[in-house]
Amino acid sequence: MGRMQTSAMQTSLVRTAAVPLALCIVASLLSLTAYADDLPPSMAVEGLVGHPQEHNLSCESRSATDLGAFWGKPFAEDDFFRRLPKSDNPHRGFLGDVDLPAGTMPPLGYGVYVEPVAATLRSFGLDARGQREWDVDRLKAELAAGHPVVVWATYDMQLPGVQDWVSSDGVTSVVVQWQHTFIAVAYDEGVLYLVDAFDGAAKYFFYEAFIPAWEQLGRMAVTVEGPGGQPSGRAWEVGDGGRRLVVDGRWAVGPE
Repeated sequence: MGRMQTSAMQTSLVRTAAVPLALCIVASLLSLTAYADDLPPSMAVEGLVGHPQEHNLSCESRSATDLGAFWGKPFAEDDFFRRLPKSDNPHRGFLGDVDLPAGTMPPLGYGVYVEPVAATLRSFGLDARGQREWDVDRLKAELAAGHPVVVWATYDMQLPGVQDWVSSDGVTSVVVQWQHTFIAVAYDEGVLYLVDAFDGAAKYFFYEAFIPAWEQLGRMAVTVEGPGGQPSGRAWEVGDGGRRLVVDGRWAVGPE
């Protein structure tokens, strides 16, 4: 086959492939639009009770504890925090001293991100998943399904500016002062209602304030579908620090 014929065939194949690809993109955009349009204009999840966090930097454990109680899996905030992995990488575990003043930054104190929180919730028998790069429509869809959602933003939706933190494992993480968690429980036109881990109170924030604060840490969230029973990869291991619960072969939560 000559070079010109080969080129003509390749052009033909590219054009043929581009048509279904374009149709797929259009269909996806239409699907997303329909998905957003199908959501009710307002929705509230009833039954979640907030409580003030018991330590200066324990907002994530407080939010997880209140979420567990909502799903019929009660445990104490300190019990959750004891199981939570500890690390100088917030993606791997809680970073720093939980009793240092609010606003403390690494390496002295800070907090923890979605994966360890979700894993620790699974160790308590909840079907929890860490989410990243979410959007408001996904958040609203969870609320419309009756599922409260833990979200990571900043206290009072402040925008102090993000910083880079390099942990001892060489991983660079984005951190922000006043990092804080809330539980999303309701939405209305342009407004989101959140239970603040600081004082346990339900507060409302306009999307214009919430979304930029949520965006700072990559729009993180933890969702729970309900009680999940015993995770298939859950096992106790014995080490120098005592027994530790290993979830999904990855997250060590403990000791107890």
